[in-house]
Amino acid sequence: MTSSERRAALRQLVVLFGLMNTMIELSVSGAPRALTEHATAARDIIGELVTDFAQAG
Repeated sequence: MTSSERRAALRQLVVLFGLMNTMIELSVSGAPRALTEHATAARDIIGELVTDFAQAG
């Protein structure tokens, strides 16, 4: 994996971390629709990362 690919993966992980924090906050406040939207976005980012790592290996 090149350094630019690692930086891109790190950026995605930072976004994912933020989404996870938001999901926790939404869960506590009882906002199920927004929670579902953020969970879907987090799942998609994880899918992209898995695909990127699988192709790089």
